[in-house]
Amino acid sequence: MKIGYLVIGSEVLDGKISDTNTKLLADFLRAYHLEIHQSMVARDERLAILEAMKVLYDKCDLIVTSGGLGPTKDDITKETLAEFFGSKITYSEMAHQVAEANYKRFDRPFPGKDHGYSYLPENFVPLNNSTGFAPGFFSEQKGKFLFSAPGVPREFKSMLEEHLIKLVSSKLDQSVVLGTVIIRTKKVPEEKIFGEVDPTLWDKLEKFGEVSSLPILMGVDIGVKIRAKSQSELAEKVSAVKAVIEASPIKSAVWSYGPESLEERIVTVANHKKIRFGFAESATGGLCSNRITNISGSSQCFMGSIVCYDEKVKEHVLGVSAKTLQECTAVSIKCAEEMAHGLKERLSVDIAISITGFAGPGGGNDKFPVGSVCIGRAKNHHISAESFHFKGDREILKQRFSQAALHVLLEELENFA
Repeated sequence: MKIGYLVIGSEVLDGKISDTNTKLLADFLRAYHLEIHQSMVARDERLAILEAMKVLYDKCDLIVTSGGLGPTKDDITKETLAEFFGSKITYSEMAHQVAEANYKRFDRPFPGKDHGYSYLPENFVPLNNSTGFAPGFFSEQKGKFLFSAPGVPREFKSMLEEHLIKLVSSKLDQSVVLGTVIIRTKKVPEEKIFGEVDPTLWDKLEKFGEVSSLPILMGVDIGVKIRAKSQSELAEKVSAVKAVIEASPIKSAVWSYGPESLEERIVTVANHKKIRFGFAESATGGLCSNRITNISGSSQCFMGSIVCYDEKVKEHVLGVSAKTLQECTAVSIKCAEEMAHGLKERLSVDIAISITGFAGPGGGNDKFPVGSVCIGRAKNHHISAESFHFKGDREILKQRFSQAALHVLLEELENFA
């Protein structure tokens, strides 16, 4: 089944909001061995939507749309789709009941039958929206499917999960099974992986599927998209891909197989081993803590952090000695070690990670110029620190400092005994 995706919303093209729904849809489809064949973005304008629909309807078996289902004048998705299918908007008792139930769920009075939510294009079926107000809708015409949902990500995601596969299951091709192996690496640039570390790696992986390479923050995601005729064949190919990586010199740079983020991996390992950790953050200003607490389950392993931006906080809260701050400065191996040690004692954690550096544009010195960061670690009775140097503006440097610190934490977690 070829699937097309149409994002409807001028605010996406104007840069007012980011399109997160494409990833939500791709991730959802992957679990059912499906993928997006083509995607388009259209403004909240009649001709733009009609033109995009024509392109997708000619090429795809299922078109998923998001956006333009709200109550304001710029929400014209229903009217435009009715025009595309040569029908008209009519009152739908089913849509009215769905919308009324949605309002009741949030303890809001429903405006009545004249509300736009009570109307749908002819031959469309309303779909319940368990996380919002606007009903979605679905239609099968001329052997093709149209599935429309609101653009709010949580509403879009819940409607996919609750409705999409049930509605199109009869037309799914069971003869092809799709799978993707994602190999997540760190600290080695893309050109070096395939040019120096293992020049034959791409060709070896390509024997099992379509290979892709995506540079990410301080690393590269290598993907292998696999097609198979059965689950057992898929499993064999997945194992073969992993065997290629395990035998490659790149193995030492691999920190995970699969789509999980660095934060997710950290929380998973820490909870499995029942390890508690925390951060002493200077240059990152709480960014590491924010990333970890975005992950469900982090409360079981993350004890807390101390954002010690000023030297007085380093000294009086964490216990960094005045001598260290005066002779070695706040951005130094010694300071990072004392920050980690102080945090471990004060939070009673198993692993303490400290971050102190120069994110610029000012600051820095001959030994540690702007872009330098010292990351300390304290575990059991062992305390150490190391320095790194990165390039970028202030925002990028904070992200790279945070990524480096989280990789240090993951190493400590995986080696913890």
